[in-house]
Amino acid sequence: MVRKSVLLFCNFFGVFSLMALSNAIIPILPDLDDALHIQAFIFSAYFFGAMVTTLPGGILSDRIGQMPVIKAGLIITIFSGFLLMIVTDSLFFLIVRLIEGVGAGLFVSAGLSWINHQSGHIRLSGIFMALLNLGLLFGLIVGGWIASSIGYLKGGILIFTILTIIPSFILIIQLIKGRSGVVPVISENKTEVPSPSWSDLFSDVAGMGIRQAPLWFSVIILLGATGFVQAVYPDISNLPAFDIGVALAIMNLATVLASLAAPWVRVEPVLLIRISALSMGVLVLAFIQYPVLVFLMGAAAGFIMISQISYLAISEERQGIAMGLFSTSSYAGMTFLPAIGGIVAGMSSVNIAAWMIAALALVSAVFIGRCKCRGFKVPEA
Repeated sequence: MVRKSVLLFCNFFGVFSLMALSNAIIPILPDLDDALHIQAFIFSAYFFGAMVTTLPGGILSDRIGQMPVIKAGLIITIFSGFLLMIVTDSLFFLIVRLIEGVGAGLFVSAGLSWINHQSGHIRLSGIFMALLNLGLLFGLIVGGWIASSIGYLKGGILIFTILTIIPSFILIIQLIKGRSGVVPVISENKTEVPSPSWSDLFSDVAGMGIRQAPLWFSVIILLGATGFVQAVYPDISNLPAFDIGVALAIMNLATVLASLAAPWVRVEPVLLIRISALSMGVLVLAFIQYPVLVFLMGAAAGFIMISQISYLAISEERQGIAMGLFSTSSYAGMTFLPAIGGIVAGMSSVNIAAWMIAALALVSAVFIGRCKCRGFKVPEA
């Protein structure tokens, strides 16, 4: 029990500090480079790095155990944090942000995989995702406050890099004590199953990718919709920059609260995803006329993520692969859907782009019914 508590602390503290570090750079992007497109590249490089490493991180988790992958993610994050403190060239900033994303991708997929093997995993995953979004919020606010009030441009990066050392140090101590944190797979007769071969894992990736295609589609569309909203909010809200930052921070707070509440909603996951998809479609359309609804979209995102994670925790055995594919899909949605929506908005209007995303959310609500996880008893949170 003590060991589990320590590992939970490392997962929770780690995802908070890691995500805070990723967002601490956003308020100071204009001071790093004057060119807007370079700022956008520096911002997006992190998500691309995370997108391409979450699945490999999940596969490694199923092969060698979650804790070695979690440690690697934290160490890479610390390394990139200190590099961000010293680099000045825009190209190097972009490369380091890519490396930072690699660390995040490894950590998130392995961390969720470990949590989904624990008792009460629905409640624990809710806390994990809440702290993930709380970290994003703190990184944005603290990084901007230190830069503007104290005058230390990279103060937020320094603080959250140091905080990330804490869970890393604890896990290294666990390693020295011989506690690897590997979660063994147990067969029906209660005997431990040997670690899967690489060929079996890659076969499982292909099988799960096809088997859970409706879920991956819902992740890409529904979480990508929140990215589209954040991308167009500054333009359609007509608010000052500070107010925009506060509004988007409160959107993250709504996601935090919904992530904590979702495990207590006793609804079968596929049904909850369907309800959330329909709600998201309506909210995207209403958001164009009433931008204040951005807060409700943040809450909807919290319910969506937890219901998707809960579904995978129940329906799949290889949690490393499942969480790797989930994280890859979520980062892909956040990377590509805002871009596609932006292109459509530029060629026509924001209204047309919103209708496109709402239609995709409706397709997701229908398509998710094909998932083979209906009719089971919802487990205790």
